[in-house]
Amino acid sequence: MEPLQSILNLYQDKESILKHYLPSTSAKYLDNHEYVYDLDTLFLNDRLVFIKKSTGKIYKKGVIIKLTEDKITIKNGTNISLPKNEYYLFRYLKKNGSKKQNRKFYEELLKSLG
Repeated sequence: MEPLQSILNLYQDKESILKHYLPSTSAKYLDNHEYVYDLDTLFLNDRLVFIKKSTGKIYKKGVIIKLTEDKITIKNGTNISLPKNEYYLFRYLKKNGSKKQNRKFYEELLKSLG
């Protein structure tokens, strides 16, 4: 069950809508995060916050160590695999400029190879 699905289908700016309608305990934590609407943009070592679609509350946080078709495995003390379609995913925006440049490089490299 996903209560916000009908609202998200109406708007283009899904990130601000999600942050507005999520519980305040979840929304205030997401200041330095971006909503991941295209799951193909996820890479290893991305820091994610998983928000349960049914409740809107933060479920888990961690660093991606494995990506499969339907699951994401993160490390947060222990390794845990979570289904992609049951959560809203928010990626932490890194402050280090060189890491941001590395990310762009790897995205372009992946595009050229695929």
